[in-house]
Amino acid sequence: MNDTLDALAARIAHLEDLEAIRHTWRDYCICLDSGDWTALGDVFTEDAVLEMDGINHLIEGLDGRYHGRRSIIDDFYRQTGRVLPQGTNPKFVTGHISTNMQIDLQGDEATTLAYFFEIVANDRVLIGTYQHRFRREADRWRFGFLRISVRFRAKLEASEVGGQSLTGIRARPV
Repeated sequence: MNDTLDALAARIAHLEDLEAIRHTWRDYCICLDSGDWTALGDVFTEDAVLEMDGINHLIEGLDGRYHGRRSIIDDFYRQTGRVLPQGTNPKFVTGHISTNMQIDLQGDEATTLAYFFEIVANDRVLIGTYQHRFRREADRWRFGFLRISVRFRAKLEASEVGGQSLTGIRARPV
């Protein structure tokens, strides 16, 4: 009987870890799309590394490696707002659809592969992959490494772009 309970407890712990990893990934997308840099920083470990491949067409020099949470947020993510055309409202900088996350969980670490579809700067589409290396920390799973690879990009015909900010939508009670 103890073996059965131990096996069940291990299976539940495994499922809880998988869900916690997915939760961190969702937090990343929502915080990025909301421009919540403080909360976005919280999904990364202090010593995390971000590797960007395929965005130099928008901002020259942004491809590369960023070391540490502060650099990732300040030197990479805060700089991505520079892709906005003159006079564009920043609430439309980015919007993600992220899917197909494959998770390989090994104790206190996990590696993943996920796809993304993103609209940036109101008139660009990026399609690519996220590769994560997660690490369990005392309070949550965090990214120790994130590689973003753009596999496809295109400029769209766009006029009269409008809508609502994710921040404004999230601020309304449900």
